[in-house]
Amino acid sequence: MSAQLSIPMVQDGDVLRVWLYKGQSDRLVVSFTGIGLDGADLGYEFANTATHGGRDSALFIADKTRSWLNAPGIIDDIRQWIDAARVETGAKVVMTLGHSMGGFAALAMPKYTPVKVAVGLSPQASVHPDVVPEETRWAEYRDRITAFTIRDLSETIVPDTTYYVLHGRHTREKHLRDRMPEATNIVHLILPRTVHNVPQKLRAAGKLGEVVEFAFQNRPRAFRLSLSDMEAYRRSDPDPFAKQVAG
Repeated sequence: MSAQLSIPMVQDGDVLRVWLYKGQSDRLVVSFTGIGLDGADLGYEFANTATHGGRDSALFIADKTRSWLNAPGIIDDIRQWIDAARVETGAKVVMTLGHSMGGFAALAMPKYTPVKVAVGLSPQASVHPDVVPEETRWAEYRDRITAFTIRDLSETIVPDTTYYVLHGRHTREKHLRDRMPEATNIVHLILPRTVHNVPQKLRAAGKLGEVVEFAFQNRPRAFRLSLSDMEAYRRSDPDPFAKQVAG
């Protein structure tokens, strides 16, 4: 969370916890919280990055059920919150942002509401047990899902949104990374020596805000160049580290 910005909570329900920050620009960024620590209350994430240091309006959404948008009615509720926030802030354009489960939501929501750019950091492509049976890191929460609205992200990609995705190269991320859909409007980069900690790596390098802002501006070349010193490479390119130990 941010010590500099005052971000009031506007809902604390059984499923959704929601915060709204009103900025001065015509941009609304919807920031989705990840899975968080086991048993911990979920708070908002990416406060300074989502608001561009306080300039942009931002809607922060945490799914307390940790359902990857599969809780009954959750997509409609989020869409209504986005619509209401657009009216209240006067926003003309919507961006989405998130890490892990939050990244999944950020990439999936453009199917259900207009989004110009969606940014996913270490997002799951799916948590459906038939699609990713090898992935067990989130089984405690995945096993509580009784019906899947979204089987995998390939069902949600729309042509009017540009998607920016960053994954770590580590073998533990293979099930997340390699099942991501591919399309001309998806910019997908891989970070070597990185596991599920893409945001932490970007923060440590002093690049998180810059990288996300280049994505929001839909500047794919600048996005890639800003990560060149971290040896990021496009998923569509040959793996330059293929002969090295994974990770």
